[in-house]
Amino acid sequence: MRALVFIFMLILPGCLLAQKRFVRIQLPNATPLVGQFQSEDERAIQVLELNLGPMQVIKSQIQSQDELGNSIRVEIQLYDNRTIICALQELSADQVQAISQELGNLAISRANVKSLRYLPEVAGGQAGIQFDNPHPTRYFFGPSAIPLRKGERYYQNAYVLANSVQYGVNDHFSIGGGAVIPFAFFITPKWGYQVAPQWHLGYGMLAATSFIKDFNFGLAVGYGSATYGTREHNVTLNAGWGAVKQQDPNASYAWRGARRPMFTISAMTRISNRVMLVTENWLFSLREYDFQTETYSMKNRGVLTGGFRFMGEKNSFDFGVLIPAGEAVAIPYIDYVFKF
Repeated sequence: MRALVFIFMLILPGCLLAQKRFVRIQLPNATPLVGQFQSEDERAIQVLELNLGPMQVIKSQIQSQDELGNSIRVEIQLYDNRTIICALQELSADQVQAISQELGNLAISRANVKSLRYLPEVAGGQAGIQFDNPHPTRYFFGPSAIPLRKGERYYQNAYVLANSVQYGVNDHFSIGGGAVIPFAFFITPKWGYQVAPQWHLGYGMLAATSFIKDFNFGLAVGYGSATYGTREHNVTLNAGWGAVKQQDPNASYAWRGARRPMFTISAMTRISNRVMLVTENWLFSLREYDFQTETYSMKNRGVLTGGFRFMGEKNSFDFGVLIPAGEAVAIPYIDYVFKF
């Protein structure tokens, strides 16, 4: 009996290592590689990529690696122009083994397969979703606590005049900035960490000043973020404290710290493969001077926003409205984001 247990203990690790599993590997400035794990050593990982076949990936070049499990959802395009969406079980040089809800167990010769396309299980497995949300790190303007991954970067344009870029230095820190032509420029460093399966926490700052000497504009805000949810469905609370350059009654300008914090409450939810609902709502206070009474007072202000995000794999367009709290006016909002 002891001999059998000993043999079982010797065999079990080898069986576990030999178990088929799929991985997604991100290389710099490249489309992610998705394939069946084969083996690895100290220098490289060997995978059987869905379309490229056997590959050796140098570990030092890998930005990120995700375990996809023992089965992945794929779209199989055949040379006879048929398309099959199924759960891929195993790949080999000669055959594709899969399970289809309509067709059952499949064993398809690679000679009949034109291409394989990985369909990420995003949005909680929501039917029809074929790619990840390309822009989960930011709402219309305000951030979520979800960070850019290392090497990810995007360009954002709002109202044509406002332009910005952001770059993921590593998986937790990104740096960016931009300009509102021709009035001001700003920087936006940000840190973010996943602290639990559904929770991200982060912090960052926004600092802005003017190109124009006589414009006398300045803004600096430090903030903390908490995001609950996934990259496809989430809600974020941001709390910040800052300072602005303001004019006093003597017509001079000086930096003044805020007496109260500012908040944003934002959310996004994916309703189809290419459409997402987005809202971003600002709550803040302003120290305003009344020239009639010659006194200062704090006024609570807010801006409510809501709209749609139309997405491609690397692009997104936001269309929405901005409504100042207490005002019977809606200001159209539009922006475009490109991941490169």
